[in-house]
Parts: sequence; structure tokens; C-alpha cells
Amino acid sequence: MNGIRNGKRDGKAGHGILLELGHRWRFISRYVRSPQVVGAVAPSSRALAVAVSAPFRDSKRPASVLEVGAGTGPVTRHLGTILGPEDRLDICEISPDFADILERDVLTERAFVSPVAEGRVRLLRQAVQDLPADSQYDFIISGLPLTSFEFPDVVEIFNVIRRSLKPGGVFSYFEYIALRRTSRMLAFGKRRTRIRDVSSFLAGNIRTHQFGHRTVVQNFPPAHVRHLRFN
Repeated sequence: MNGIRNGKRDGKAGHGILLELGHRWRFISRYVRSPQVVGAVAPSSRALAVAVSAPFRDSKRPASVLEVGAGTGPVTRHLGTILGPEDRLDICEISPDFADILERDVLTERAFVSPVAEGRVRLLRQAVQDLPADSQYDFIISGLPLTSFEFPDVVEIFNVIRRSLKPGGVFSYFEYIALRRTSRMLAFGKRRTRIRDVSSFLAGNIRTHQFGHRTVVQNFPPAHVRHLRFN
């Protein structure tokens, strides 16, 4: 029915559409201000959210999950729909704007009411590098624009992720198709060196640790979803 009832738009559906448009605008404006941090011009699609969270969805319960770089919450929302009664979810978002959206518009949705009240879902307003050394998760799902980061930061993020995964845990992330290759071709000087080093590091981890891969074309831009296991 697309939110239309008796010739008039349903109020709740209309509010949801306006909210989504507002999130997209905030995402685009944040990208314009800080493209090296946001790394995309649009939030992830539902298809991408489903693909990147597949190992958690298919796992035995209960599980502890960390989402890194949640943005405006498209993956978070999907995680809320598959969160079991004993699962735990930490959401790590360093941007104050995006963290405010998550707290106000996402974690107040019906799927999160009980888990938030029970303390099983937490919003961490911090960088993943600042996670306590004893943090342990079965699944870590990342929306971080790794190709946009400095090489030492990418290495540190991977070290923290490896340290924070339980034995047999899964790290899932996505990267836009051909982004690393295209960025390297168009860059010059120190920026080209940075992208080359980051790309080589990511490629090495993919060769050594990737056990699952899916290409998602129902996203803008289309993306590779990668699942890695380090032990």
C-alpha cells in the first residue's frame, strides 16, 4: 500500500519516509565535509546489510556482535531484526552526528526497545581503536571506509579487530567494487603511496584469511562483501 490509506498518506509511513530522507541528507552532507571519513555518498542498502551480517544470522546462539562505523544505521537496523534474546550488540560510531541519529532514530525502534533496556545493545561513541583490551566478540561487522584511512590506522584497526575476536570469530566488511584500483590510478604522490600500501595490506589479508565473499550490485556503489577468519 506504500503508506497510502483512503487517498491520504499514512502518518507513520510518511514520517518514516521523511526520516529516511533526512538521514540520507545528513549522510551526504557529512560526506561533503569529510569524504575521507565517511567514504560513501549514500547509506548502505538493505541487500548489503543482509550480506555483511550473514555469518551472524546463520550462527548458533547466543552471540556477541560489534558493529564498527555504523553511520546512520542501515546495517544496525537489520541487525535488530535478527538479534536473538541472548545476543549482545555493541555499536561503535565516532561521528557525533551519526551517533545522535543512532541513539534518537534507530535504537528507539521497536526491535531495540527490550535489548537496549536490558543492556544487551550499547552505543559506544568512540573509535574502535579505543575498545578495552579485554573486549571479545563472536562477530565484528565493519562499515569503515578503510581505503580512505592512513596506512598505520588501517593496520591498528586490524590489530584491534583480531585481538577482539574470540577464537573462530568472524570479521565481515565491505568495500566498493574497483575503488582501491581506481583510487590508486587517479592519485599522485603521497596519496598514491598511501592507497597502494593500504590496498596491498587489505589484499594480503583477503588472500590469507577470507573464507566467504559476495558481490552486492543492489547498492550504490556496488560492493564486495568479505568475511575473514583469522584463526
